[in-house]
Amino acid sequence: VSAGGPWAGHVCLASVLCTLPKQRPVFFFRAINLRNPVLQQVLERNNEVLCVLTQKIVTTQPCVISEHIQLEEKCGGMVGIQTKTVQVSAKEDGNIVKDTNVVLEIPAPTAIAYGVIELYVRQDGQFEFCLLQGKPGGFELKKSGSVFMDPLPLQEFPFGDMPDAGQGPSALDWPLRVLKQATPLLERNFHPFVELPEEQQTALSNVLQAVLSDEELLVALEQVCEDVVSGLSPPPAILGELKPPQQQDLMAFLCLVGYRVQGGCPGPEDAVSNQKLFSTAYFLVSALAEMPDNTAALLGACCKLQIIPMLRHLLCALSDDGVSDLENPNLAPLKDMERFMIVQHLFASVDMNLERLQSSVKVVTQKDPNIFPLILYISLNGLCALGTAQ
Repeated sequence: VSAGGPWAGHVCLASVLCTLPKQRPVFFFRAINLRNPVLQQVLERNNEVLCVLTQKIVTTQPCVISEHIQLEEKCGGMVGIQTKTVQVSAKEDGNIVKDTNVVLEIPAPTAIAYGVIELYVRQDGQFEFCLLQGKPGGFELKKSGSVFMDPLPLQEFPFGDMPDAGQGPSALDWPLRVLKQATPLLERNFHPFVELPEEQQTALSNVLQAVLSDEELLVALEQVCEDVVSGLSPPPAILGELKPPQQQDLMAFLCLVGYRVQGGCPGPEDAVSNQKLFSTAYFLVSALAEMPDNTAALLGACCKLQIIPMLRHLLCALSDDGVSDLENPNLAPLKDMERFMIVQHLFASVDMNLERLQSSVKVVTQKDPNIFPLILYISLNGLCALGTAQ
């Protein structure tokens, strides 16, 4: 197998099957001791899953893999966008080397990938195998009450009409058509943001701009919101891994969207005072967290340049062939080449091409359409509803 991209190398692999015991049916009558110290550590995080190993991929001869990461990306001279930095830890001769550029020599036989079956573990320790597609594993957790969620736009979008890739021109433009259909639904679902006092809008917008530039904070914020909506107590480990400024931003966000916090961190005694506002905020945070790597940072750069309303207008006002007139006053920022390049990078991160013609711009989706353009459009609508960068 030849690996391209940032990982370069040539690897010879073999598949090894790990069969379950012949007495597999007896598993269904056994229980897992949830008081085991190892499992107690696992249960500190709500999304951990136990698995049974079924297969592993091993190297059949020594191989070398190198990894190189680009640290920062400059869009013209206007703004620098800090991209995601990945560090690799390698242990060689008892010494640990940690860097962004690492060359690894993998001996044979070394397992580099595994096939597993997830387990769903109930509160009494009994478990079942998740053999059906779409049935996730995990731990059954005791809920303390959940937040009522209004129907969200994603449930109303006509995804049943999505064409398969390669079915002709219609397969290339369906994401743009879905954006237009989604506009009134998004305006309705983000209306709680519009109703907020201006001071609260500004404060929430400022916190979100900090979240956009901090991927670790965004992931933690989504996890906390998901736990609250599910009626679970956010595990202390999530906040413990954040730095004090990150913790302050997270707590400020929760307070601004109607989550009453009693004490230093969210707990079971806390409550949501404004469920409609909280569900709206959770919808936006989920969209931001689902975007591809670096898209949030690019979106944050667009906030600083005060072009979020322009981006929303661009995607909303596209013609059937994806073209918008640059003479439109709302699209004036795109005449600036540096701003255009930043928007072009943003669209490319969600698999859309932005082309500049003589007096217009054209948006084209990639050959294999996906949901990322819609997720970006949801995020733009949410930020606009808060008056971000206006």
